[in-house]
Amino acid sequence: MKKTLLSLIASTLTATSLIAAPQIIIPEQSTHFEIVKDAIDILSKRFEATIQMQSVIQLSEPQRRNLLLRIYLQSPHIQVPRSVILKQTLSQDSSKQEDDQIIGRFARDWAGLEFLSSLEVEHPITPQFYGGSTNYRFILIEDLGENHVSLVDSLTGGNKDLAKEALLRFVKCLGQLHADGYGKTETYFKILKKIRPQAESQEEKYLITLDKTLPRLESLLSQLHVTLPESARSEIAEVFKANLTPGPFTTLIHGDICPDNLFDDRETNELRLIDFEWGFVKSALLDGTYLRMSFPTCWCAKRVPDELLPSLEEAYRQELIKTIPAAANDAEYNNAYVQACAFWMLKSVLFIEDVLEHEENWPSGDIPPESLWKLEKNLLRPRVLSRLHAFIDIAKQHKKLSHLVSMAEQILRELHTRWPDSRPLDVYPAFNENSELETI
Repeated sequence: MKKTLLSLIASTLTATSLIAAPQIIIPEQSTHFEIVKDAIDILSKRFEATIQMQSVIQLSEPQRRNLLLRIYLQSPHIQVPRSVILKQTLSQDSSKQEDDQIIGRFARDWAGLEFLSSLEVEHPITPQFYGGSTNYRFILIEDLGENHVSLVDSLTGGNKDLAKEALLRFVKCLGQLHADGYGKTETYFKILKKIRPQAESQEEKYLITLDKTLPRLESLLSQLHVTLPESARSEIAEVFKANLTPGPFTTLIHGDICPDNLFDDRETNELRLIDFEWGFVKSALLDGTYLRMSFPTCWCAKRVPDELLPSLEEAYRQELIKTIPAAANDAEYNNAYVQACAFWMLKSVLFIEDVLEHEENWPSGDIPPESLWKLEKNLLRPRVLSRLHAFIDIAKQHKKLSHLVSMAEQILRELHTRWPDSRPLDVYPAFNENSELETI
């Protein structure tokens, strides 16, 4: 009789003394067999120890772009953790373009976590990196626990004080990320090139982004009957160059620092960042303006109350000042800050392509049980309006990028005519005095 995958894994690993009391809970897919074997080999070499596997549990749902497994381990050596997380980057189709994107995400995730794990810091801000496989496109990282409490829990709940405390932890952790990596990015690129030799440099990434964005922006503005004079075009190039090429705030950034891409421990008052698939070496302020620009890459996007922003942003800046000299200079800091807001405004304007004629709902992620989040109100148009307003306000305050301000104001006027019923984003439910009511 043909053996099932589960019995094959159990018998094979038992024969090689790699498993004890197997309780394997994984789908019957042959690829998992080799992945688990490879993971055990990597961990055994990493810890220079004999490691037994107790069980494997799949954490991710089907059809997700990443496979997540929790592997429980047994070893007489005290340094071996009780469990680790295996994260595999999956292919969704077989096109070369898709495959390149998948390899890029995988390489950046690996490089970011290995780089940050290698830094000697008092308080780690990421899970420990244990190893990876380019063959199967997986990484092995520290298991941060079964209960994933993130910023989503605090921001979409009904407790304003918990939300404020969580946001303070968030900005301090973000500032530490940027301060820790500053001046050490050559090491990051060495790791990235080892995983993916054809990975782009900063300059190449800048040119690719500019070449892709400018034609789309021009086409969209034409549809809106908004002119793009040469002066505004020059400022757009300036914005991309300031954020994507080496400068006074260049460091490793997360690139997708969303409320659910972290583990928040309220008891220890510490945060850990996960998912560095969009991380790269760019201006720190691209991450640092996420609150001002309403989490521009995230499904869970609302506004943080205006009155909280100054103190939160100052806490972030104080972390930068520890290692980044330019952060202590008001003129340099404010210029980089406005440039980063302009970058996210331009990226958000491109959303208009999808919702010019018909509003769309942004799919929501995992919602905590007690959340006040309204799935049916997670709309795209309010995001565009909010980020246009936020950029205009901050650029005028610091008297920067006047031609882009004029362009943004023209876009807003046109959108208010086309979308008379749309309004900017509301604040997060935790800060909404009428949080029981439906909001935008």
